[in-house]
Amino acid sequence: MQTQFKNLPKSQVEFTIELSVEELKPYLEKAAIALSAAGKIPGFRPGHAPYDIVAKHFGEMAIYEAAGDKIIPRTLNNAVKEKDLAFVGEPKIEVVKLAPGNPFVFKAVISLMPKIKLGKWQEIKIKKEIKKIGVEEVDKVLEDARKMRATEVLVDRAAGGSDKVMIDLAITQDKVPVEGGQAKDHAVFLDEKYYIPGLPEQLVGLKKDDVKEFSLSFPEGHYQKHLAGKKADFKATVKGIYERTMPVTDDAFAQGLGQKTMAELRALIENNLKVEAEQRENRRVEIEMIEAIVKKSEFGELPEVLIASEKQKMFEELRQNLVEMGMQLEDYLKKMKKTEEDLAKEFEKGAIERTKSALVLREIAREEKIECSEAELVEETARTRAMYKDNEQIDERLADPGTQSYLANMLVNRKVLKMLEEKMVVA
Repeated sequence: MQTQFKNLPKSQVEFTIELSVEELKPYLEKAAIALSAAGKIPGFRPGHAPYDIVAKHFGEMAIYEAAGDKIIPRTLNNAVKEKDLAFVGEPKIEVVKLAPGNPFVFKAVISLMPKIKLGKWQEIKIKKEIKKIGVEEVDKVLEDARKMRATEVLVDRAAGGSDKVMIDLAITQDKVPVEGGQAKDHAVFLDEKYYIPGLPEQLVGLKKDDVKEFSLSFPEGHYQKHLAGKKADFKATVKGIYERTMPVTDDAFAQGLGQKTMAELRALIENNLKVEAEQRENRRVEIEMIEAIVKKSEFGELPEVLIASEKQKMFEELRQNLVEMGMQLEDYLKKMKKTEEDLAKEFEKGAIERTKSALVLREIAREEKIECSEAELVEETARTRAMYKDNEQIDERLADPGTQSYLANMLVNRKVLKMLEEKMVVA
């Protein structure tokens, strides 16, 4: 067997592998037996037809193609092992020559795991903040709970105070309707902030059937960039005014929320806020730790397959977030006036950073010899199965080698992050 090796850009290499006619023979014989066993040939038991009969029945190229399917992965894996290479993704295969009486030649382009030189992460220190929950934060949650449980009564008077005003809203720019700016029976709460500042104030004093036209500016950070900071014309038609009465925050209110007293309710809210704050801080610390190590580390060229994989994950995360908001990706793209290609370009920088972060965690795990045991993987698999017990396909998915690899990698990353926190984080 002859093997040629060539380095390519972006952490890729190309193998050209050639098997002589003699080296092909055992593979062809096995392929002929396999074809004979799989298909019925009159007059012969499965797997016992002579080579010439199999070639005549199926065509000799069918034997060569079946042999090639076995040769490529076996010889390529051997070639990769000889070079001591770690590759990612699927190889790109090109069959150069496959014909009876000729050597078998194929090329394979594979992406390599890029080389990485870790910075001295042991010298990095990250400060962890302990957030105290103030009385005003608990009060804010209680106030939101009161508003959610407010009673509403339709009234015949001018709008004001904490009223809910139902309007038909039309937003235009240069007399052209703004996409997404037309709404029927739209609720505006006068005592709450609105995504377009100033709109609630414009409704104060209006009565049912009143029509008011006015101009306001979209906020600078508006998600529709072509509207951000721009002025638009508004037309609001009042459909109804509802007076809201908030419940008193007493023990009866607390009992409606599953607690015996207001003191217990406040304590529960404070604890929940504390847990949420700790989770946010832990996540911030994790991100800061990894970013700091990435900044101090040196990376070889990143293979496109790794970046593409991260982009795909980002697409799936966006898709899932949109579904939770009741929106499809196609509708979102239409609303944002973008294509999937536009998003892919926007994801490029983030995908590169995520790829580097994953490589850093992998390299630290390798250097520190951090691994996932079989028992830990079994336990995590059982935990995942319990979480998704209503999913009929969960057993099949968990049995998939790719899923098992993902779970094992997740467990290793957890261990790495825990170790990093112990060594890098200071109070």
